Amino acid sequence: MKIVGWDIGGANLKASIINFKNYKIKSNQIYCPIWLNIENLRKSIISIKNNFGNCDYHAVTMTAELVDVFKNKKIGVKKIIELFCKIFPEKKVFFYSKNANFLKRKDAILNHDNVSSMNWHASATFISKHIKNCMLVDIGSSTTDIVPIKNKEIIVKGFNDSERLSNGELIYFGVLRTPITSVVKKIHFKRKKQILIQENFADIADVYRVLNKLPKNMDVISTQDKKPKNPVASARRIARLLAKDYEDEKFKEWKKISIEIESAQKKIILNAIQKIKKKIFKNSVPIIGLGVGSFLIKEIYNNKNYFPFNKTLKNFTTNKKLLNCETAVSVAFLLYSNFK
Repeated sequence: MKIVGWDIGGANLKASIINFKNYKIKSNQIYCPIWLNIENLRKSIISIKNNFGNCDYHAVTMTAELVDVFKNKKIGVKKIIELFCKIFPEKKVFFYSKNANFLKRKDAILNHDNVSSMNWHASATFISKHIKNCMLVDIGSSTTDIVPIKNKEIIVKGFNDSERLSNGELIYFGVLRTPITSVVKKIHFKRKKQILIQENFADIADVYRVLNKLPKNMDVISTQDKKPKNPVASARRIARLLAKDYEDEKFKEWKKISIEIESAQKKIILNAIQKIKKKIFKNSVPIIGLGVGSFLIKEIYNNKNYFPFNKTLKNFTTNKKLLNCETAVSVAFLLYSNFK
């Protein structure tokens, strides 16, 4: 049996096809600015469909219903569901829902609240089947999910994005699309605190390009000035936030600033994890890192208690594009378990 798992984000389409006969997983990710036009999603789905070839079923989860091309989330869920069922035979498509079960087209549209933004829940449900107690931390391009799992149960206060934001279980920043000024307002520059310009001159991705930490195959977004993605071009964009030119300082100064911004983001993430963790666990538990920003979790915990997602896949072999497609893999495995 072959199942394709789909994780439809607002900026990236992630998909993984799992062959349960030969234990192989192939993943792919496409930058897909759905907020501009839903046609971008249709083209991206077809591109991955052609790349993967035939399969038996499709397991779908989404967060793209939140983007501003849709009037509201209800309409967004409906449009995405209908699009999938036009591209693939409806009998082959299943949509992940809040109760860890799968719905067909009609029921998924009727129960849109249970389908909307459930990607984090799919990942956590899959992890809970392999690890009894842990903290799941998924750092993507735009968001960070923090999900405690205790005695194989997902222990959260919120289920929708609004509730999760209020409870600190969702942080709206990642390692690609996030504006730098949403992480820090001031930085140290020439022994003084420098206020940063509140403008979209640079994204957090520029910081990780300067530090050479962003996997190149994951660097899928365009830059704010539409210029190259190399460290010097990225440092030039960061310099603008200080009303400076890149040439005003040596590269090592812009690198120093990038390190400070990274440290600020790590501190926010660590504090958020600890705040939730101490309410649920008395002892240390594994920290499961997912997403393009999982390198931050690995560094925060200095490899101690860090548990990479791919260790849950055991006998399965994967390609190099698994990173950031963990939710797509998770939802495919969950659908497969329904057929066993």
